[in-house]
Amino acid sequence: MDYSRLRIWFIVTFTLAVLAIVIRAIWQIVVIPTPATMLIFIPLIVAILGMNALFAYLVVNPQKLRGLPFLTGVTVALTAGLLAGVAHFVRFIISPLAEHFLCKIIGSLVVLSSISAYLLVLRIIWSLRKAERR
Repeated sequence: MDYSRLRIWFIVTFTLAVLAIVIRAIWQIVVIPTPATMLIFIPLIVAILGMNALFAYLVVNPQKLRGLPFLTGVTVALTAGLLAGVAHFVRFIISPLAEHFLCKIIGSLVVLSSISAYLLVLRIIWSLRKAERR
């Protein structure tokens, strides 16, 4: 059975949602053009666009999950997302919105779990690459 139309439909559907998020992020940069905003939203845009490209790549060519371009793309997108998250956390902790003590605890737990998940994914990716070389 030919799934090419279904694959295109998946890609278009996901890309439309991604475009809405990217336009909103660019709008945020235009509305509040501060270095802190750019430090958060530019890596976020890179991460979102990278994930969209990886999604499209997987839909078109699902047997390439262990290929170097895929693993490199995942690493780049996750790194950009983590940078945006950490920058947002640092900016949030010093803001007056984080006045309540629990806000700081929740924010710290989210950042710590994100860093832990990032290191776990890197470890898995490196293990896959090491196993392929053998």
